[in-house]
Amino acid sequence: MLISGDISTNKTDFLIKAYADLLNSGINSSEILVLVQNSNLKQNFINKTLDQLTIKNIEKLQVNSFFSLVYNAVNDNWAFLENINPYENPKILPNLTGLEVSQFILKDILKDVKFKGYNSKKSLLHQIFRRYSLIVQNNLTDEEIEWRSRVLGESFADDAKVTLKKLLSKTLALRDFDYLRQGLIFNYIYKNSDYFKNIKYLIIDDGDEITPICFDFISYLTPQLKDVFIAFDEKGASRTGYLSADRTAIWKFEDLFNQKAQKLVSQNKLSADAENLYSNTTENKSENLENFSLQSPSKRASMIDDAIKQISCLFAKNIQPCEISIITPVIDDMLKFSLKENLHCNLVFLSGSEKLIQNRFVKAVLTILKLNCNMRLSEFDLRVVLSEFLGIPIKYCQKILENFEATGELVEYEFSIEDYTKKYKKFLNLLNTLSTNEDKLSEKICDIFNELAEIYFVNSVELNKFNFFVKQLQDFENVFGNNFKDRQEEIITQIENSIIAENPYSTLEIGTNDLIISTPQKIIDNQVKTKYQLWLDISSDEWVKSDTGPLYNAWVFQRGWAKDEFTIDDNIELSKEKTARILRKLTLCATEHIFTYSSLFDGNGIENFGGIEEYIKVSENIEQKDNNTKTFNIIPRDDQKPVLEYKQGKMAISAVPGAGKTTILLALIIKLLDRGISPENIFVMTYMESAARNFRDRIKNIRQKSSQLPNISTIHGLALRILKENGNYERLGLSSDFEICDDTQRSRIVRELATKLKLKKNETDEFDRGVSVFKIGGGDFNSAIATTDKKIIKFKTFFEEYQTILKENNLIDYDDMLISSVKLLEDNQDIRTYYQNICQYIIEDEAQDSSSIQQKLINLLSAKYGNLIRCGDINQAITTTFSNADVEGFRKFIKESNNVSMNCSQRCTKDVWTLANNLVKWAEIQPETKNAFFEIFMQPVEGRNPVSENALHSNLFEKPIEERNYILKEIKHALKKDPKCTIGILLRSNYQVAQWINFINNSGLKSITRSESLEQKSIFRTIFAIMQMILHPFDNNIIADNYEILAEMGFYKQRLGLEIRKYENPFIQVNCDNIENINLAQFYWDLNYWNSFPHLAPEELAIKIGLHYFSSEIEKSNVYLISTLIKRLSMNYKTFPILIERLGELAKKPSLSGFKFFSEEDESDKEFLAGKVQVMTLHKSKGDEFDYVFIPELSEKSLTLDFNQIKLKNADFTENLKRLNPQYKAKSEFDMKQELISENLRLLYVAITRAKKYLYFSASKKIKSFEKIIEQEPSLICPGAWTDTGLSAEQTGSPGLYPWRRLRFSSLCFSITSSFPAPGPAKGA
Repeated sequence: MLISGDISTNKTDFLIKAYADLLNSGINSSEILVLVQNSNLKQNFINKTLDQLTIKNIEKLQVNSFFSLVYNAVNDNWAFLENINPYENPKILPNLTGLEVSQFILKDILKDVKFKGYNSKKSLLHQIFRRYSLIVQNNLTDEEIEWRSRVLGESFADDAKVTLKKLLSKTLALRDFDYLRQGLIFNYIYKNSDYFKNIKYLIIDDGDEITPICFDFISYLTPQLKDVFIAFDEKGASRTGYLSADRTAIWKFEDLFNQKAQKLVSQNKLSADAENLYSNTTENKSENLENFSLQSPSKRASMIDDAIKQISCLFAKNIQPCEISIITPVIDDMLKFSLKENLHCNLVFLSGSEKLIQNRFVKAVLTILKLNCNMRLSEFDLRVVLSEFLGIPIKYCQKILENFEATGELVEYEFSIEDYTKKYKKFLNLLNTLSTNEDKLSEKICDIFNELAEIYFVNSVELNKFNFFVKQLQDFENVFGNNFKDRQEEIITQIENSIIAENPYSTLEIGTNDLIISTPQKIIDNQVKTKYQLWLDISSDEWVKSDTGPLYNAWVFQRGWAKDEFTIDDNIELSKEKTARILRKLTLCATEHIFTYSSLFDGNGIENFGGIEEYIKVSENIEQKDNNTKTFNIIPRDDQKPVLEYKQGKMAISAVPGAGKTTILLALIIKLLDRGISPENIFVMTYMESAARNFRDRIKNIRQKSSQLPNISTIHGLALRILKENGNYERLGLSSDFEICDDTQRSRIVRELATKLKLKKNETDEFDRGVSVFKIGGGDFNSAIATTDKKIIKFKTFFEEYQTILKENNLIDYDDMLISSVKLLEDNQDIRTYYQNICQYIIEDEAQDSSSIQQKLINLLSAKYGNLIRCGDINQAITTTFSNADVEGFRKFIKESNNVSMNCSQRCTKDVWTLANNLVKWAEIQPETKNAFFEIFMQPVEGRNPVSENALHSNLFEKPIEERNYILKEIKHALKKDPKCTIGILLRSNYQVAQWINFINNSGLKSITRSESLEQKSIFRTIFAIMQMILHPFDNNIIADNYEILAEMGFYKQRLGLEIRKYENPFIQVNCDNIENINLAQFYWDLNYWNSFPHLAPEELAIKIGLHYFSSEIEKSNVYLISTLIKRLSMNYKTFPILIERLGELAKKPSLSGFKFFSEEDESDKEFLAGKVQVMTLHKSKGDEFDYVFIPELSEKSLTLDFNQIKLKNADFTENLKRLNPQYKAKSEFDMKQELISENLRLLYVAITRAKKYLYFSASKKIKSFEKIIEQEPSLICPGAWTDTGLSAEQTGSPGLYPWRRLRFSSLCFSITSSFPAPGPAKGA
């Protein structure tokens, strides 16, 4: 009998009754084979069957998952198999192991098979195993594999074939059979033995999820069967793709047994929603889901908080934890910590990705095992055993730890507390016993565990995981035998990093107080049915897993694949169908309601794309109540109207500072949406992540009921999407788990190369920047200059080694991201067509900062529809000399397109905008700077600009302290006059920012920095300070230094650091009763508290610290960002001391690519900024505005405006790199100087136009440099800096007389009331 019914019907109960009836009728259990999906379902099936039996005695029930059946068959037939094994050294029993042993063997094989040209050796093992699994599960022959390789045009097929043949031979010789290898042997067993001859009845549950290798076995049994009972779901097969469920099995069953299935009807109230969700996904429908709700906050931390609030509401309604499940593909530290801190129930995580080392007993035993094997450990590793497992606080262990760090040996020690001495001696005796006996490591582990179990209670979950660890070690011992000792360090390291797989003998028992947190597939596989489900991260592309890679394609390697090609359309269609099957089954596991949650940004602060949010159609989203929700009304000015009148084609928007370009672009996007343009067909590109966040948040606020927003991202974000989406990376030879080489990884690689190649500091910096110049510039090392210039030759070695390291580690950098996305589009017509079809409108902000490769990408994407809007201000192009920005490309676009000049600005008072216009006019009449600006002048908006008298101030001081005191006085005066005014101090360099922040904070005012430098972020400083104290608990100076950092941020009373330094012995060891100061006593307890977590992973410790001190939504999001950064670092820096050292180095960098803090400014929280002094570099100020702007320390050295004083520095090397492209038009020294001074002028223009009401320039004649007082030349813009040259008025126009030109520059810029002509309309408008 064939039964068709979904997961919510009683199909399984029907099968159980059929099974029980057969047994009750007297049929032997050995004649009935039952196949279910996994060990959990197996146990449930058996238990329910036993409840229905009426007979007294019965044989063992033959209920199996397919691979447990395979396991038993190989074990039972081993003698038969060993007789035909061609390899020597026969074994009594086979080694039926997990994948870890096979992976270890495969690593050795891959050392000999080169895979020449393969991009990432790091992912090679993973790729080979995926291919291996697909071949086995689909039961493919060599001929079938070769045909599929030709379909895919695989370049590594031969190497992969050789590798797998060697793996099969080696595992056969070692009698090492993982579950896949067992599957291949199983084929031989059932075809060449009588092992299954007694089977007369077959019962299968979830027949839609079986694999082709299982179906082949069923087909083989069919002739001998008297009856079958098979239940399946016609739209099931959620394990299709890499997990290899056969989508066609349901039809094959009907053909095989020549009967139609009887259909069962679901009574689940979510049945209709499940079907609608399926059709929404596969057919792009928009059917409402009646029992779904959706919340879409901006940040992931907020999303998790919203989910926790919902669960708390359910608890308040007496819903039990076991009636709720949380489902997400992203079970990370952020989620785990938040749930553990806020939900008071037992959390059960089902993810299949937990590392063994995360189990505290495994970690303790491994540490002790390493001690026994003389493997190098740090004193920090030893702390885990002493503190966490022996229960001895760190403060008592100074001598032991310091001696161990110095010698690597443990000393005998008498503690002041007798119990600690007993525990420590027992521990030393255990180590001594272990070192003298010759037991196997697995036996030693059991001895260690027995000792630890006496001290700590062990729950069943921990015990199961520990047993898995022991089994892993035993597998290695059995396979490698006498050779185990030679490789035990490698094996221990391998096991330490292994993932805990499902225990085939364990079952999932859910208690009343258990709340399940699971990945989607685990819920389906274990059939976890709850009243309520919460789907998190539905905007994450992790919901839609890729099933392709350079060495495997799960769709083409399916048994049923018959096409001669595989296109992007195939990938999209099959991936959607798989996603639909998963979502449908998942929905049917709920019985009351499903709460779904998305976020605009993931835990790393990166914009989400993909995911399943577009399929979740609800009548009304649940939104947080917000009385401050913004409405969007705009009455465009005359200069803005052409933008909103846009219909199609290319449009350039030239906008002066404060013209409202963000607002008008927002209005244009809303207008396009109102015209019926689908959000998925509008792409908005920004230069900065903060701008993308701002756009998305504002549109989200305006269109709250819309579940889908336009595609808004940085250009790099779009490039990454193109690489990742639909498995496109495979066309470039990348694996699905490729990573972006962010600054944390890049700085490590560059530093290692600098050491290897013996580069000087300035060379290292030049070469680091040169990588991007060479890549984006399309350089070629075959050109003549590459063989003659010694520095270029040296750079070539650096570059090639850098690229090799990227490939070996499965990394691409930010330049590769852009170059590769362009290459994908150019070389693959199907991919190019797909993206051109969806890119109906492209809007680019800050177009003046776009590089040539970025412009190429945008042009490719917009080629079909030609609807391209580029908005920018050439006069604010301030990155051209140190980035790949191509300002000339935007100039050309302006000339060739419909140009709209938005030249009206209501930002600045008259003195300020006149000064900005004068600067543009002055530059135009100088031969060296005539092309520095685009001729567009700021014009006021009638009645809207601020009115200020004497808005401009320029002062020259004798000493820096006089300058600072003057600015401080002016700031205090401004705040007294208007406590809510905004104030900006703009500086040339990051080190100046740090100095001014300290100065402002010490003066009693509150400062905010826009710097992305970690060391200037209070959250990072707090976490890092605590970590420093954990690393150095016995160093009073370090403790005091970090106490002062924490006190400065308001967590402790200030100026008590000196008291800590006074103690002769370590402060942590002081008797608390002797601390008289209550504030210091509180810190003492906190210090001991933080030193009690040596067992926590650094990223977990960071979260614990961060959430202890910070609680706002933005602060929590940033805590998780820092945790993610630390986790990335810890992958390369395994020990805590080295990790902290490296973190400290990174903290000093001005910014980290791929790492962007959330900030209050992103929230447009003007109230937060009011009354605070914002300190930042001139570059960082772009996009901001302030009532008062101060530009101090303005010297010619820091911002050179005199052409004769321009120094090229590294420009000649950069120029030589650009010349490696034969098509590049070489620049002269004059050209390069002209670029530099032009950018300096534009930077000054940006600084000037930040001021709304008042603008202050200042400098000092003398500064302190390397402990010496030296004189400096103030900037040309400071009028008081120059004495009259005595030149006559007739000499005004002489370009060669620089002293006069200096005077003329400053007087021109400041002649506000002069007869300077009113600005006219922009050229080309």
